[in-house]
Amino acid sequence: MNKSIRAIGLSFFIFLSIIGKTQEYNYARLSIIYGGDIPFNFKTIDNYKNGIRIDEGTIIGITLVDSNQVEATLEGFDLRFRSFNAQANIEGTNGNLPLSTIQVEANNNIGLPAPDANYKGLQSLSTSWVNLVEYTQNPVSPPDFNNLDWANHQIKISYECGVASSLLGAASDYYSVEIEIELVPTGPGF
Repeated sequence: MNKSIRAIGLSFFIFLSIIGKTQEYNYARLSIIYGGDIPFNFKTIDNYKNGIRIDEGTIIGITLVDSNQVEATLEGFDLRFRSFNAQANIEGTNGNLPLSTIQVEANNNIGLPAPDANYKGLQSLSTSWVNLVEYTQNPVSPPDFNNLDWANHQIKISYECGVASSLLGAASDYYSVEIEIELVPTGPGF
């Protein structure tokens, strides 16, 4: 009796799109230190059953500069994410998976510790903006915001795929989704 084993492959690829906001008075920039493409390769039944976690898959540097204008007092930032252009699914060649298959988590890498930075834990990918980090310099004595620079203020991003819900039974395919990460300055006047 011939028995054959069929290899099943399931791969995800995440492309990051980084957005920084500038305005007349202040400057905000995100820098990818590393980890712009995150591949998940499901090669075993255990991967399908339990999912895959990639710790510190992306390191992002944050630059935030306050020009001390009275009209807008910079106090901190929100770092948030969503699927690029509100893409509704993780798209494959033969089918799609729900966005909630992917979870994202942010933590301090350098210079942005708690409690000033409120890290929100694992968050599911969605079409709406979801905060990963809310940072406030506390106490802020306007106009004395201490500027942040990318070399000394970094956040590490970890990813999970198929951990919250098993991928057993998912069609063998190559799936991809793009994730937007946005830096939004906060404070009075924003």
